[in-house]
Amino acid sequence: MHLWIVMVIVSGILLGFWDVTKKKAFEKNSVVTVLTFYSLFCFLLVSFEFSNAVNIYLDKIFIIFIKTFVVFIAWVLSFSAIKHLPISVITPFDTLNPMFSIIFGIVILSERLSSFQYIGIIIMLISYYFIGKVGSKEVIKIFNNKYFYFMLGSALLNAVSATIDKIALKSINPGQMQFWFTFFMFLFNASTLAYLRVRGKEKNSIKLDLYIPLMSVLLIISDRLYFTAVNIPSSQISIIMPLRKISIFISVIVGGLIFKEKNLKRKFSYICFLILGIVFLFIKK
Repeated sequence: MHLWIVMVIVSGILLGFWDVTKKKAFEKNSVVTVLTFYSLFCFLLVSFEFSNAVNIYLDKIFIIFIKTFVVFIAWVLSFSAIKHLPISVITPFDTLNPMFSIIFGIVILSERLSSFQYIGIIIMLISYYFIGKVGSKEVIKIFNNKYFYFMLGSALLNAVSATIDKIALKSINPGQMQFWFTFFMFLFNASTLAYLRVRGKEKNSIKLDLYIPLMSVLLIISDRLYFTAVNIPSSQISIIMPLRKISIFISVIVGGLIFKEKNLKRKFSYICFLILGIVFLFIKK
């Protein structure tokens, strides 16, 4: 097994626990508050990369700025959905990200798919439909729920971000990427929080707890493994993104148990079908 595959698997497991801590963090604070302090802790954790980060050209920093803005919008959408919907309902739909990544891989990175990989995409689409039917028992008409479409938009934007990663990491290293990414993300979130506070649209008191810094630690380690894997020339984004979604096992099962959500057995069976579709994505012959 290639080293980059192991890195992506570990990254995905950590990402699953990150999803669970996000849901817990939102119990006491608004989305923008969590995002602001979470991104601040992330930046502090990678601040030691300063001397490394400043040794790149401005055009590369601008690319990271664009990538960060894309992820910023994606996070606002997905975090809003996570706050208002059961984690075991929304997390599986975030796995649309791999399908968008595959499409971008074909169009932008000139990657090619086999017939088995197309079958995998069809299996995944069928799985999403049935997961949605289960979710409709918990959230009335989930396909008419705006937060469901927030998740779809977030998945699309995350795939755009992953494509940028593969292109950008050919000329910069993971440390440089993480430093500027967390720096710009903090600026975006802090500016948004300040604006909402001044306009009186964000009046809730800030209640910090251990879940926000825990989120930061989990994502920094997960992202460092992910960026390092993407930086390896032989790695493929069309494989990395589906594989990283191993996180849904943690998110749906552990998260579902912690938050005492309903229909976990049915959701798990459909997720297994979904994983079967992801397995087909690895068959290239």
